[in-house]
Amino acid sequence: MALFAASGSSQAGRPGAGGEPGPEAASRDNDLYELRPSEVAEPPRRGLAVLRRIGPGMILASSIVGSGELIATTTLGAQVGYAALWLILFSCFIKPVVQGELGRFTISSGETALEAFNSVPGPRWKVNWIVWAWAVMVAMTQLQIGAMFGGVSQVMNLLIPAVPVNAWAVGFCGLTLAILLGGGYGRIEKLATVKVALFTLLTFLCALLLLRRPEYFAWARLAEGLKFHLPGEGLATAVAVFGITGVGASELVAYPYWCVEKGYARFVGRREPSAAWEARARGWIRVMQFDIVCSMVIYTLATL
Repeated sequence: MALFAASGSSQAGRPGAGGEPGPEAASRDNDLYELRPSEVAEPPRRGLAVLRRIGPGMILASSIVGSGELIATTTLGAQVGYAALWLILFSCFIKPVVQGELGRFTISSGETALEAFNSVPGPRWKVNWIVWAWAVMVAMTQLQIGAMFGGVSQVMNLLIPAVPVNAWAVGFCGLTLAILLGGGYGRIEKLATVKVALFTLLTFLCALLLLRRPEYFAWARLAEGLKFHLPGEGLATAVAVFGITGVGASELVAYPYWCVEKGYARFVGRREPSAAWEARARGWIRVMQFDIVCSMVIYTLATL
């Protein structure tokens, strides 16, 4: 992996960096991480134009709302009722602050999150210790991803018992690899947007159905969940819910990469001491912040 072959901060964490390009290497003109003067563009100013430029947040929302939210939050609700509603809201609202700062750094510098981590002072072996810690964390999350494949496969096995769970798991793994390796940012964004739209629609339909069942939903009980207290018996589950809901560590690091591939950093261009560059950077950072807010609203409502 090029990340661990690089010893300086200028190349760590950048896809395709860290070695001499071979004959199969893509043309430099196709390098989404290169800041070229020809791609500098002024940021959109009006609402609809800004809306057309969002996208990384849709990928974020589609990756956040999943088995963790569906299982962990419902488990906490079964234990403490509506009392922990404030905690879920706090979890979804507080983490985008860090997300926005990482995105702002990437847009204004052209460096990715791992490049930023690699430039932090401290012990290093080829790369900074923070990068190694992140790599260990990502390796551990593969167990979680495997569990997700297993859970979805079990559901499909219940629907179609003739196909064993292992076959479903292998099939879903192959489908995921095909999507990730066969497209690029544009395809992933489109698929994520469709997924977010469908999931949001289903979530609202379920919420509307619950409004007709007072034993499951009541506005008075909803207000109880905003009193900022938590029964002791649900503390362990509440801590787990706080960690798994909203933007996680993996998404925080991945988001700046999506901002680069969307084009935000290329549109700003290389840093230069000029009022025009500063205005352009501020404009594209505002687009990114709007993207973050849109995704936060979506995954917060879906999580609730």
